[in-house]
Amino acid sequence: MTPVPLLLGFLLVLLAGLLQGTFILPMTLVRKWAWEHTWATFSLLGMIVFNWIITLLFVPNIFAVYAASPPRDLAILALFGLGWGIGAVLFGLGMARLGMALGYPIIMGLIASLGALIPLLVFFPQTLLTHRGLVLLAGTASVIAGIAVCSVAGSRKMPSTTKSNSGPSNALTVGLVIALLAGILSCLPNVGMAFAKNVTSVAETMGVSQASSGNTVWALLFTLGSIANLAYCFYLMFSNNTFREYWNAEAPRNLILSALMALMWIGSFYLYGAGAARLGRWGLVAGWPLFISISIVTGNIWGLWRGEWRGAPTSARRLLNLGMAILIIAVIVVALSNSV
Repeated sequence: MTPVPLLLGFLLVLLAGLLQGTFILPMTLVRKWAWEHTWATFSLLGMIVFNWIITLLFVPNIFAVYAASPPRDLAILALFGLGWGIGAVLFGLGMARLGMALGYPIIMGLIASLGALIPLLVFFPQTLLTHRGLVLLAGTASVIAGIAVCSVAGSRKMPSTTKSNSGPSNALTVGLVIALLAGILSCLPNVGMAFAKNVTSVAETMGVSQASSGNTVWALLFTLGSIANLAYCFYLMFSNNTFREYWNAEAPRNLILSALMALMWIGSFYLYGAGAARLGRWGLVAGWPLFISISIVTGNIWGLWRGEWRGAPTSARRLLNLGMAILIIAVIVVALSNSV
């Protein structure tokens, strides 16, 4: 790889990480909407509307690409999309329960490590015990350590009382379980991209550039993922009797915020795909944790800026900082495994 494509790939992944780390912020500014209102609007716009607008701009012959692709590969992408959709729902719930400063590093740390490790195990198993593979494994172990430290910090965030310990403790445990499941399932976009080589190859033979061929993956995967997200949101609207509360005085403002949220989110994946394509053979293995590491830093900064940890004990804040430092170092180590 020559320096110019590598630099451009890095800059695209950098921008993608900044957008991914920021996209949840507009959700915190929504007024007089339940969680399901915001997430349903975000899902519809980001996973379907903006997703297909961008796809058709860069791959106008996408349906011909699908028709020429192996059905098995398309079925795998569809399953990954459904699994990711469940993970996306859990992501939103985990963020609501744990906040940006705690939920983001835990979820994104898992996404970073598993999203890099699974393609390595499946497509480059012969390199697992090489220096490059061992560095990646060390980075993954460090991610797990960082998650553990952040979890302990979260448990110490609330002042303990003799009679109310079980409530906050149980709430934190449920939040952590949701976050862990969200992290495991939410790594599937990068795993899907790695499994979709036949689909992207078909797109390239039909004249689609290598940088844009990944759009064929996002279009299908996120469309299928929208099913789980929209179904759950509509279930909440009807079960909580909040459907009629969608159209209120704040709806126009909330729609704009949701659209901004959706644009940053889907845009981050298309930028990441274009950047990873320029990072060489290991682009999906090393580019993914780099993408996630940048988003972790960005999301954590926004969470702290919003004062989510204001008033927390000093020991809890120190543990959070330590956990964040471990996570950031870990994902950087994973990213650097590409140069070992």
